[in-house]
Amino acid sequence: MCAHKPEIVVAGGGIAGAAIALFLSRLNANVIVLEGRPGRPTFAEGGILMLAPNGMHVLGGLGLARTLLQRDSGVQVPWITINDSAGGHIGKVPQGSEERYGFASTMVMRSDLHDVLLDEVERKRLDVKWNAQVQSIEESDDGVLVRWIQDGLPHEKKADLLIGADGTWSTVRPSMYDCLGLSVPTPEYSGLVGLGALTNIDSVPGLSDLLTPDRPCVMIHGRQGFVGMAIFDRERKKVGWWTTHEAPNRTREEWKIPKKEALVKMRERYSDWAFPVPQLIAAAEASDDQLFVWPVFQVRKLERWHSRRTVLIGDAAHAMPPHSGQGASQALEDAGYLAYLLRAQIESAVSGTKELDWTPLLAQFQMDRQPRVNEIVDEANRRGSMKKDQSVLGYMMKKWIMWIMFMFMRESWGDGWFGYKVPGIDEW
Repeated sequence: MCAHKPEIVVAGGGIAGAAIALFLSRLNANVIVLEGRPGRPTFAEGGILMLAPNGMHVLGGLGLARTLLQRDSGVQVPWITINDSAGGHIGKVPQGSEERYGFASTMVMRSDLHDVLLDEVERKRLDVKWNAQVQSIEESDDGVLVRWIQDGLPHEKKADLLIGADGTWSTVRPSMYDCLGLSVPTPEYSGLVGLGALTNIDSVPGLSDLLTPDRPCVMIHGRQGFVGMAIFDRERKKVGWWTTHEAPNRTREEWKIPKKEALVKMRERYSDWAFPVPQLIAAAEASDDQLFVWPVFQVRKLERWHSRRTVLIGDAAHAMPPHSGQGASQALEDAGYLAYLLRAQIESAVSGTKELDWTPLLAQFQMDRQPRVNEIVDEANRRGSMKKDQSVLGYMMKKWIMWIMFMFMRESWGDGWFGYKVPGIDEW
């Protein structure tokens, strides 16, 4: 039987880590969070993301969905308009409406979503150790010894469970695989890079006619890549725009591309594209707007998401390519579903009615979550391949396939993704 509150360490204080810590704070458990950053981010980082209805429902379970929607930035996007690089219309793609799913898809800065979660972490006074990086773990029948470096000094803690929520470049993942005696896949560059910025809408004359409350998001496909743009705030003063295209790999330091260099290359790539792509690039060149750069790295599908006392969630378990618009939502789903499984076990164990057996619980988590995640990863990779450089014939075929597909597409096609709700999410 469990004679004490379970001791749980969460490695990573990003979206998945903060969310699982908040869920666990409502259970009879002691939780600490180890975050590698030196402190809360003081500037917008991470670019723009789409939070789908299924992800919004997890935020709702934490009581934070409305908090996110009340922020000045962000816009609901029930449909995405798809154009070609010559300015022609291809179709519309449903992203989930409030009427059908309870929430609409919402395009926000990653930093806004992170801030909402961290504000709640601070309000609940959870134990977050900043500048703390997991170095190794050692598992035994009665727990997991977690070793980390914090502010240059070594620390360790014996815990009942370690949750690795430390992203694509997870340090928990290789340590866990060492415990399993398996070789671990490492992040690999996908060949695609994303760049983006926030721009004043009035810096591009005519842009406010293209992006309207009824058409808040437009995505443009061409032979040389992809460009997306969306209204970013309630007052329609800002536009978030981004591009994804092929680029050679660089070292981590080399990916810190100077803004001027990146925009010159972008201008060359998209010089013959229709309004407003060249104009957005010119506006960025003439402004002090920050340019976000995010090379897309992926990790081959993992054989194991867990060991005896360690489990991976979010990008640590399945580095989600950004092309599906589901990365943050799947991280939140992981957190919500793991918390759902833990709640029943911890409550039974603390009450003395059932022994807490970690390994079957973690195996259940992977068995239930992995098929859904794999399906979304596969679709994300398919969409990503459409953003790579193409021949004239390949581009024409892509346009025709998209046009036919969008012509018959209905909102109900998104039920599998957007209509999913984590079991028990409304019971927190």
